[in-house]
Amino acid sequence: MTGLFSLLAACGGTTAPPGEPGPPAGEAPAAKMPAPQRLRGEAVVGKDGYGVTPCGSQRQRIVRFAPDAQAFVDRFLEPGGRLEFFLDGWASEQGGQLVVEAVERVHTEGPRCDREPEDAAFAARGNEPFWALSLTAAGWALQRPGAEPLHADAKAAKVGDGYAWASTAPAALVELSPGFCADGMADAATAWRAKLTLDGETWNGCAWRGMQPLP
Repeated sequence: MTGLFSLLAACGGTTAPPGEPGPPAGEAPAAKMPAPQRLRGEAVVGKDGYGVTPCGSQRQRIVRFAPDAQAFVDRFLEPGGRLEFFLDGWASEQGGQLVVEAVERVHTEGPRCDREPEDAAFAARGNEPFWALSLTAAGWALQRPGAEPLHADAKAAKVGDGYAWASTAPAALVELSPGFCADGMADAATAWRAKLTLDGETWNGCAWRGMQPLP
């Protein structure tokens, strides 16, 4: 699991992009903020805040959530008063403190550190009927109970803040848009909403990022 939680240290200096002035003479360049890295692990709500034990580590870290990430977690935890959950998100070290900047998925049921993240750009799930999608920049694969797996070559397109995959064989459209999505069947919430239109039928579900880069 090493590599799933590797936080970059802040860079020692910056170079101004072409066409932009550098720092005034005599002033040290401002340090870059560390890029957020994937954080997966067991989270617990304590009296002093939140603790997370990252996958591959036995050390619990006290974490702080950025405002949008905090609102996401609060919305998930509100019903039922959950105190423990699995966290999949993006975090960075800031001033010696671990800050969760965005949440990808939280859940109390389902895969945890014993399962690698999906080898895809996105994974999506829906219920009633159940369906599961694995999406890459070049296409997708669909699984449904009692049906043969279905594959489509479809280049991902950026649409607003989301993504879409349109194909002709089969005639289908997959749309992902950012937003809180609750999956009551799995006691989970994700940061993306999914809509699959196939053969004239439309199914809705939830999605989250895998380990491949964004399309």
